[in-house]
Amino acid sequence: MSQGPRSLPRFSLALLALIHAGVFGWAGLTLPWGGPTPFAILSALLALLFLATALAAVARARLLGPIWRITAFASLAFLAYHTWIVFDAATYIAVLYGGLGRGVAAGLAAVWAVLVLLTLPVSAWGIAVTGGIRRPKVTAAGAAVVAVVLSLSLWRTASAAEGTPLQSIAESPEALLPELAAITAGLPPLREGPRPSLMTREPARCEASPEDVGATAVLSYLHRTTPPDPRAFRRETVCLQGAPDELLRSIREVLRDAAFRGPMKIDIVTAASPLTSSITAPDIFQLRPGIDGVCRLGRCFMPWNLVALDQFTQNRPLAFIDDLRFGIDSRSLMALFSGGEPPEERPALDGLTRITTWSLMVDADGVPRSIPRLREADLPLTEATLSRSLELAERHILDAQAPDGRFRYLLDPYTGTVSWRGFAVPRQAGTTLALCEVASQREEVRVAVRRSLEMLTSIEERRGELGAVAPRSGKKAPTRTGLGNTALSMIALLSCRNRVGDHFDPAIARMGRFLLTMMRPDGGFYPAYDLADERVLEGPDPLYAGGQAVFALSLLEAAAAAEPDGPFPPVAELREAVERAMDYTATTYWGHGLYDFFFIEENWHCLAARASLGHHRNPKYERFCLDYVTYKSRLILGEESGVNPELVGAYGFGNVIPPHNTPTGGFGEALAAAMAIRKADGQVRPEDQARMTEALTFLVRQQWRPELCFACVADPAIAGGFSESLASPVIRIDYVQHSMAALGHGGRHLDLPPGEPR
Repeated sequence: MSQGPRSLPRFSLALLALIHAGVFGWAGLTLPWGGPTPFAILSALLALLFLATALAAVARARLLGPIWRITAFASLAFLAYHTWIVFDAATYIAVLYGGLGRGVAAGLAAVWAVLVLLTLPVSAWGIAVTGGIRRPKVTAAGAAVVAVVLSLSLWRTASAAEGTPLQSIAESPEALLPELAAITAGLPPLREGPRPSLMTREPARCEASPEDVGATAVLSYLHRTTPPDPRAFRRETVCLQGAPDELLRSIREVLRDAAFRGPMKIDIVTAASPLTSSITAPDIFQLRPGIDGVCRLGRCFMPWNLVALDQFTQNRPLAFIDDLRFGIDSRSLMALFSGGEPPEERPALDGLTRITTWSLMVDADGVPRSIPRLREADLPLTEATLSRSLELAERHILDAQAPDGRFRYLLDPYTGTVSWRGFAVPRQAGTTLALCEVASQREEVRVAVRRSLEMLTSIEERRGELGAVAPRSGKKAPTRTGLGNTALSMIALLSCRNRVGDHFDPAIARMGRFLLTMMRPDGGFYPAYDLADERVLEGPDPLYAGGQAVFALSLLEAAAAAEPDGPFPPVAELREAVERAMDYTATTYWGHGLYDFFFIEENWHCLAARASLGHHRNPKYERFCLDYVTYKSRLILGEESGVNPELVGAYGFGNVIPPHNTPTGGFGEALAAAMAIRKADGQVRPEDQARMTEALTFLVRQQWRPELCFACVADPAIAGGFSESLASPVIRIDYVQHSMAALGHGGRHLDLPPGEPR
């Protein structure tokens, strides 16, 4: 029996209901990111019910019981509806991607857990004190009906995600390679000179949508022209459709008119599925990067087109965080087809068809290749492939240096667009460090290193005996600088002494004194320095820079011990400072209850521990590195993860979110340091070697190589670079830096290539 208003809770209920009203009201106004969505409307209505409950409780209104009961059941209905949405979306994503992915699964679970916390407890309390479940049999029958309906809905969702398989012209993409080799064998080789690009912003024009015909192939190649055309060849894209047993003949006939045996790009459509925004799965996940293309009214963009046009980083879920970009945006897709500007409102995906393809190419030398996601999935990790990868990365970095010593920041491999915006001292110094540690001993490398170091020391701000690296904004003198600018510059200067000599020792000494000044009594470091007032600026431990400071001071300690008559601070002072910093990091810096399960990015501490092995060992600090690498190893996608084969070895969360190359490279660097620490203690672990092999294999396959650049610009040189991920084409200099360092250091632990730095 329900209780009267005077026997029901009053102020406790009012406070709880008011909190819930505020939360759901905020969610309804803030979270939709795009107008009056069902979530926004339902959240607003629920907020109003909780507000009514709070007011009724304060006033002890006679209708408090009924109002609270209605609110409780409405809250349960809200939970049930959004539970269905979460599970329905998860089903679609899991079927489409071949696995939900740890990152997406954790995110969905977290969202659902929050909904449960905000609805179930208060609903159960309200129903219990206002009469309970009055018709249990009817309620049970209703729940059974709902369960059946939900099961049918999940089955429908899974069917929509699977799509419709199309008739195949071969058993596998690899089975087509001999046929392509035979087709192109009689064509002339590509002439010497810049390699032409097959890049296009136009869709292939097919007579029908791929799901309405037997088989579809899209070819991009260099078409031989005839007079009076002034060009010897033109880029051509054709869509061939017909019966599967006729398609190979059609491909053969079309390619007779190719000017050269390569480059060519061939996509065989294998499945099609209509897209719709009416399903619960977010639009951003309905096209898989590098796997799916999209068609509209017979006009089709292949998977590689969408990657080249950067369509998988168009969605911005939080407009105020510009770097947070992932997934497609229907506005951008529609603009591709129309050739105009994206519409203001986000259109539905209805009318678009997702297509899945076999991705094949013939390179400029006439070698046919299967390249899922534009990469060769079967490229092995050997001494030859790793050595070539290092050579290409070295060449790419050298080509990226400007006359003033700076390394460019961004490069689009398909347009050749270069951007220097975003240039930062840590990236400059880190790239220089990678050259000094793992690049060859060629004179060209030494010249590039010296030029970079001269650039870094040219922006040193001197304050008495102290020297701090502080980048300028135009001609305006800097007023402050962060710890990392000087710490990482100093690491580069010390690590490159074997290439450039002692020319920069005075600057190193001033920077070393600056780092000592930036050190707190407890062994941590202040995050920044006020150059105008010449004082440290207090704040939390700076991300990355703390490990960089330990690394720099440890290198300086070794240099001071080797050259006691040099300009450096006393070795005893440096040794005490390094020991204090190591102890702080190992005992205080990350001393929390989640130590075994959560770290941020502490790669630099591992590199510092490795650099200290010969002169300053601290077992606790080394243990910190080993624990950190153990944590990170859990995020490396192994074959046991069930991910797509081309993702094995990556640092990521599953099939859904494309793993970025930089974290994988960073893991390789940290693991190499951990393996060096264990080796110093006489330990060699097979599991470390296995993880390193997986990570380096992934990186070697992710690198841009000349033979894969069928759509790259000829200048600037693209080969040797690393894009952000399989979904984003842009090359950034620090992507190359970290990947190169991982390949160099990790390869030595696998004896690939053997020996000391090249």
